[in-house]
Amino acid sequence: MVKDSGYNVGMQATGVGLAVGALLWTGHAKAVEAVRADREAREQAAYDAAVAYRLGNAAEVEALALELADELAEAKAEIVRLRRQLGQKQAYIDSLRRPS
Repeated sequence: MVKDSGYNVGMQATGVGLAVGALLWTGHAKAVEAVRADREAREQAAYDAAVAYRLGNAAEVEALALELADELAEAKAEIVRLRRQLGQKQAYIDSLRRPS
């Protein structure tokens, strides 16, 4: 090996360059990983919010559907009652129209 000062400075500079390069590469890799983790966290938060909204919306729709089903059952019962009354009144009217 050559032991002149230029060679030694060159080797030291190469070593420093490799160390700095390794530090920069490691820093860059960690920064990219942090950006990816942040993006995934934001996407997961958005997904969780959408799921929570859908579940809340589904609960509201279910409550509305149950309420409307009750109203429909009441309306059908009222229709049956009114038809029965109408039939009785029509029978009374028909009895009055018959000649005695």
